[in-house]
Amino acid sequence: MDKRTINRRGMLFMVLAMALFSANDAGTKFAIKEVPVSEVMFLRGLFAIVFIAVVLWWRDELRDTPKIFDWQVSLRGFAEAASGVLLISAFALMPLGNVITIVQLVPFIMTIIGAAMLGERVGWRRWLAVAAGFLGVLFVVKPGTAVSDTASLFALAATFTILLRDMLARWIGTRIPAFVVTLGSIAAGLFVGAIGSMFQTWQTPSALTILSAAISGVCLVLAQFFIVLAYRGTELSAVAPFRYSIVLFAVVYGFILFSDIPDGWSFAGMVIMILSGLYMLHRETLRTRGAAKGDA
Repeated sequence: MDKRTINRRGMLFMVLAMALFSANDAGTKFAIKEVPVSEVMFLRGLFAIVFIAVVLWWRDELRDTPKIFDWQVSLRGFAEAASGVLLISAFALMPLGNVITIVQLVPFIMTIIGAAMLGERVGWRRWLAVAAGFLGVLFVVKPGTAVSDTASLFALAATFTILLRDMLARWIGTRIPAFVVTLGSIAAGLFVGAIGSMFQTWQTPSALTILSAAISGVCLVLAQFFIVLAYRGTELSAVAPFRYSIVLFAVVYGFILFSDIPDGWSFAGMVIMILSGLYMLHRETLRTRGAAKGDA
């Protein structure tokens, strides 16, 4: 399979992952209205473990489960768990769309890493798009104002744990089945949630909260699976811009479920980031077409 086909497949998997991550985030935000952060992580992880165990059995991959103790898989798992704690904490204090937009620093940082460390070619136009993306995040975070608070710091910190998670997915490659890598992340999240629950008062969840946690758990498993596939053999600078689709999903879910409407500055920041991401995609499309003509 040629690189262009692999990249296109990675783009599709990325969009699917973002839709599922956003659905997981929405379900999680709904659940934390009633129960503490660690309890949500534990409940979500419990449903996710059951679901992924069935999937691994169906795919005849249960024999590969000891590979979750591979150091890269384990590190990725705890990076995902840290992301979960930080994001859930931010969701409790901030609209869904705002948190997700701040986290969209990840594709810009990945573009920088792709150019500086992996030798991927990034032209000056895409560098301008990277700079515009950072500007968009500043519009959402609003540094130096009362809006720039603990929630924004949680979201910014989650950006770097997500970056580590996704880079590890790329480094793991195909040597470990994607659902086994996903199991490592889910198990780490369940462990962190269980430990945290010892230090928070357990509250009996309602049936609706349990349903939200169950839906979040299933969506999280599928999102983790597709994000692993999205980075396998693809170029970071080609696939990463498709992370911006999560902003659209988050704004829609936030409006429908929580009546969240971004303020003017936040909306402007979201638009800037989405346009920057689309422009990066446009430049990648032109580069791909140029390479195709060169191969002809």
